[in-house]
Amino acid sequence: MNVLSGISIGFIGYTIFVILDTIIKKYLVNEYSVFQINFYICLFSFIPTLLTLYFLNKWRSLKNDIIHIQLLRGLFGLISGALVVYSFREHAFSEIYPILFSAPLMITMLSHFFLDEKVGIRRWSAVTVGFIGVLIVSRPGTIHFSLSLFGLFFSALLMAINITLVRKYSNNQSSIAFTFYAFLSATILNGLLSFNSHTALSFNDLMILVFCGIICGIGGNCLTIASKFLESSVFAPIQYTQLISGAILGYLFFTDIPDIYEIIGSLIIVGSGIYIIIRETRIGVRPYIKENSRFRDQFNRGH
Repeated sequence: MNVLSGISIGFIGYTIFVILDTIIKKYLVNEYSVFQINFYICLFSFIPTLLTLYFLNKWRSLKNDIIHIQLLRGLFGLISGALVVYSFREHAFSEIYPILFSAPLMITMLSHFFLDEKVGIRRWSAVTVGFIGVLIVSRPGTIHFSLSLFGLFFSALLMAINITLVRKYSNNQSSIAFTFYAFLSATILNGLLSFNSHTALSFNDLMILVFCGIICGIGGNCLTIASKFLESSVFAPIQYTQLISGAILGYLFFTDIPDIYEIIGSLIIVGSGIYIIIRETRIGVRPYIKENSRFRDQFNRGH
């Protein structure tokens, strides 16, 4: 796999999640509890994951010595996903996504401390500027700022931790195991949390949830692949493409139009991310991907 392939896979993964968010916001979030929605999505996300295991005959990859790390990712994903879905009830994508874009900035920071990736003063400055953009969008201290927006900051941190865990431990583990156990733990926990408040599903809503689960599984696999083969400073800014797809779908389905603060803040965030990519490429911190890597290595690494 080359750099362009890794970037393309990351772009596909993030676009899938914008489509998923649009469906949840449009058809589900006002009808069912957050945990019930996430339970069914995680449950049906096993369909593409199990198919992958079957066709590549990689069942043995599920047996490893860091299952606790993989289950922990599921817990973090549970909390992060619940906070994001909850925010759909009160806010537009043009408000939500820029705050979630603090996750790529956090990934760059975490990579310095936990992955030994060198981050110089210029990139630290870009990260700082990016956070200023996030603050412009969220406007803390004003009536615009809400508890659900604050929850998105915590959600972004959990997203960054999950991506960092994949990069830290994936050298000796199969990437699909990370996806499998994350969905497994999230399914169990969401099921327990929604058990007493479960609402009967209509057939149409069940079909919507099946579709959401399938594309969620595909999107999760795409992001796991991209985060494994790309430098964090290259992988992280790919998420910024959600600004475009989120704005398009937000307008088409909810007639949402970003205000001047959201536009300016988003441009600052994107600009800081692009600078990080350019700077990282210029100084060549380390190769983005191993030259002998192949697409199927995502399942074969360490086996």
